[in-house]
Amino acid sequence: MAADKRTAYLQAYIQLVMFIPFLSTFFRTNPRDIINAESMKIDIKRGSRKMAPVISNITQRGGKIEKSQYTQKEFTPPVVALGGDFAPGDLIEKVFGTDEYTSTGQEYMVQLMNSIMDTMQEIESQINRSIEYQASQIFQTGEVTLYDDQGNISYTIDYFPKATHFPTVTVPWSDEDADPDTDISNLLDVIRQDGKVKIRNIIFGKTALDNYLRNTKVDDKFDIARINSGVYDPREVNDDVKLLGELLIGTDRLMAYVYEGLYDHPSTAVMTNFIDPENVILLPDADGMNVDLRKTYCRVPTITGIDPRFADIIPTTMNLENRSYTPRVWVDGGADALNVELKTRPLLIPVSIDTFGCLTTEL
Repeated sequence: MAADKRTAYLQAYIQLVMFIPFLSTFFRTNPRDIINAESMKIDIKRGSRKMAPVISNITQRGGKIEKSQYTQKEFTPPVVALGGDFAPGDLIEKVFGTDEYTSTGQEYMVQLMNSIMDTMQEIESQINRSIEYQASQIFQTGEVTLYDDQGNISYTIDYFPKATHFPTVTVPWSDEDADPDTDISNLLDVIRQDGKVKIRNIIFGKTALDNYLRNTKVDDKFDIARINSGVYDPREVNDDVKLLGELLIGTDRLMAYVYEGLYDHPSTAVMTNFIDPENVILLPDADGMNVDLRKTYCRVPTITGIDPRFADIIPTTMNLENRSYTPRVWVDGGADALNVELKTRPLLIPVSIDTFGCLTTEL
């Protein structure tokens, strides 16, 4: 009987779906925003533009300044939990990227550690997308709706923004009679009046940008004969974000971006843009005056924590810069199965709710 012919294994291919947060980077975390609690409260005091009154003569008494008026808001973050399980049968499978004979040279524990790290990396990537999804909803609607793993709504929060910060244009930008710069300027004025901030960033959805650049009024603005009309010079920030340059809108200079990041919608399973392609978001700089956009965490408590036998693989706590995760690792003795779980309670809070807006460019 003839011997089997030779078969060689070439280098394996791994498709990397890189995700680098963008919208959620406009939210900041300081040490006091990571707490051991079920919920959090924030006192909010608004400023005013009142003028000092005058009196008729020097003998009269003046008016009195009202005592400080403030509101208090309470927020309860959602709970995000993802995990994986590993059984002995998983360890006798062929190691990815090698043939079944070469795999026999790898220790079972090494294969287990690699599998756990792969799982943890995927969990963190999904958590980052969940946080980015919060940011995308806040900046476009002022509300957040989150789903469970069956696609059902399991968490909602309404930050009650002003409707005037989320207008729809009267003439769609796909119409040749549209005046995109005027639409943007009008929203800039609303945000400036309500939020007392300087808008520095404009983020286009793909369709909105295409219609903006096709508009004849905008095209005329970029005539090289015009002075200081803005600079359109697209550069790639990452796979999902392009910096378009500096645009002059009225008297405001804005750093312009287009964002085409995608996610699998948890309810419809349809690939969806973080920014609706027809929307345009206006944002201040994250560290600007009167800007308070917070990324907060309520730490998740745990009784069992991590089985000491696996403490060298996964740390017992994970406070990574501006993140807080609670990992658990335990063994089902009878089944000889290892379970890994990561829990976190992130919530983005637009404390300065009047400092941003979103323009819908189609009817």
